[in-house]
Amino acid sequence: MASQDTKSRSDKSVETGTPPRSREELVRRYESGERLFPGTELSDTDLSGIKLDGASFDRFSWFFNSNFEGASLQGTSFRECNVKCANFRNANLSGASFELAAIESIDLEGANTDGTKFVGARFYGCTVEDDNDFPLSRRDAA
Repeated sequence: MASQDTKSRSDKSVETGTPPRSREELVRRYESGERLFPGTELSDTDLSGIKLDGASFDRFSWFFNSNFEGASLQGTSFRECNVKCANFRNANLSGASFELAAIESIDLEGANTDGTKFVGARFYGCTVEDDNDFPLSRRDAA
């Protein structure tokens, strides 16, 4: 009976089915072992310095004006998410995925993007077709 209770608790920590509604809830669930957070909406949330290595926000998560400054997001997936006006300054995004994401006005200054995937992401009117082949910005084209 005890092993069945343990299994039940561990199943709940893997995916509860409801997206976290705050930084505090996200951290608590992550620290308890949960990694799948589809449909998360944490716009205007201060997530600076947070550690979410290996988390998955795949499909329909929304991060508008979210602050990930200095966060550890190694291997984190933002696949098919909306990431707009978000701050990723000095964040560790190594191995993260923004594949097929809708991205607009994000700040990556000082961020570690080694191995980060942006294939198929829409950058406010353009798409990255090849592995991390970013379109030239107006400043670079001049």
